[in-house]
Order: sequence, then C-alpha cells, then structure tokens
Amino acid sequence: MTLSQLSEQVGASSPAAVHALRELAKEHLTYQDEKRNYLLTNIGEIVMRKLEGTNATINALSKNRQFWLEHDISGIPKNLLDKIGSLADSEVLSATPTDLFKTFSTFYMLLGNAREIHGVSPIFVEDLTNQFIKLVAKDIKVELVVAPEVLDAIIRSVDRKELEEALSTNLKLFKIEPQPTVAFTVTDYFLSLSFFRQDESFDWSNDLLSYSSDSLEWGQELFEYYVEKSEPVIL
Repeated sequence: MTLSQLSEQVGASSPAAVHALRELAKEHLTYQDEKRNYLLTNIGEIVMRKLEGTNATINALSKNRQFWLEHDISGIPKNLLDKIGSLADSEVLSATPTDLFKTFSTFYMLLGNAREIHGVSPIFVEDLTNQFIKLVAKDIKVELVVAPEVLDAIIRSVDRKELEEALSTNLKLFKIEPQPTVAFTVTDYFLSLSFFRQDESFDWSNDLLSYSSDSLEWGQELFEYYVEKSEPVIL
C-alpha cells in the first residue's frame, strides 16, 4: 500500500503512520519498493500470520468467555487448542427458564438437515440414538465414537437387527476408553460442542454452535483425533 492508503486503513495520520513504519522497518518487518509502496518482508509475513492467529484466538475466547472458563476443556488436544481461533464465529446456545430443552431441540432440528454426521459422545440420549438410526435409513452417513457405557445403552435401546442393518450400511460405531470429557458433533454444515463442568457434571444447558468452514475443519480434526484413540464396534 501507499502511505495514504495505510493511513486510511488504520485510521492514523500520515506522520503517525510514518513513525510506525520506521519502527517496523528497523525490525525488518516492512520495506519500501521502488514505487514507494510499503510491503511486508518475509519475516513480516510470518509474524503477521502469527498475529492473525493470536487475534482470532483472543476473539474466540473473549466472545464466549464464561463458556470457556466454566468447563473442563481437557478433552481438546493441545494442537487444536492452538487453533481455537477457528471457532471465532461461534455462538453459545443456552437453555432458558421458558425453554429448558432449547439446546436439545435446536440440535435435533439441525441434525435433520445434515448430509454427513460425525460425533463423539460420553453421554446417552435415547431419542437422539433413534434419530441417528432414522438418518442412517435415509442414506445419511453417521460415524459415532462413544464411551463403553453409552455403547451398552445403545445396544439395549435399539432393535438388534435394525442396528446390525445400520452398521452394514451407513453407520459406523467406535468405542473409546476412558470416557471423553467433550461431547460434539460435526456435520457438513455445523459444529456443536459441549463439555462437562468443572464439578464433573455434564452441562446439558449450553452448546457452542458454529457454521464457518474453519470451525468445521477444526471439528473434523477433533473427530479424527478421537477415532484414532478408539476401536471399531463389530456386533
């Protein structure tokens, strides 16, 4: 950019911009070309990318501060904590006194429009299990990583022939130990993320929802992390 373009971009006077650019040039972060345009050096480009990631992380955490403070996030591996800025566009969906089942009903509705579903669950919800079986029958690909107790509950609650048929088509089940401390679902268009509270009780009332491509990629990486730590279920 030219000096005037930079000044306008950052909302600073030309003298202030010149002073800042001189300081950046001393650190070999910017330089001027033969046309007197200002550019980033190779080092400046690398630093800029790091700063973008840091800003995205700060935005993601400050936007939903209480959500991140109140939950046990130990179920997220360090490499994905480093990429938490991918969730910067997320919104917390919370139950209200007049709609206690808001998080569940919204999630249930969103699932109905998904074309591909990947999830990790340390908890069992019978209605949700039946919904997954119905979606598999509609040719929707469903892959679930579940705790042993959840797997036992699924087998008890679903007709065995119906479950075997689902497993032979579009359903994949994986068993994982120990119990994950995170519950999430990533589909072709949304990510839903829930946690246990610090007191080890599961938070049914708050979900983090996101629809951006960055968040879906982040969610898929998290799912693959748990698949690698699990074993396929064969009835």
